[in-house]
Amino acid sequence: MSNTKVDVSILGRRFTINTPESEKETLIEAVDLLNNKISLIAQGGQIIDHDKMVIMAALNITHSYLKLKVTDDLEISTFERKMRHMIELCDEALGADTTNEL
Repeated sequence: MSNTKVDVSILGRRFTINTPESEKETLIEAVDLLNNKISLIAQGGQIIDHDKMVIMAALNITHSYLKLKVTDDLEISTFERKMRHMIELCDEALGADTTNEL
């Protein structure tokens, strides 16, 4: 399985993430979902701290995931594996990029 580098932007910060070619589109969808959640939180106007917006967005996404897990166990093990992999990739990218701070 070959990896590919994907350039993404979250809160205006650029990240390059290595991912298997087969999961590239899923990674891009995850970044889009995260950016959309952050944008919705920012539009609410109650939270202006970027760290808090990211945490709230992550909490919202995780909550939705857990509701999905409880109500629809179809292919959930595959979904969990892909989510764990994407989290690891994001952690690597965040750890490697020390020039931009949230």
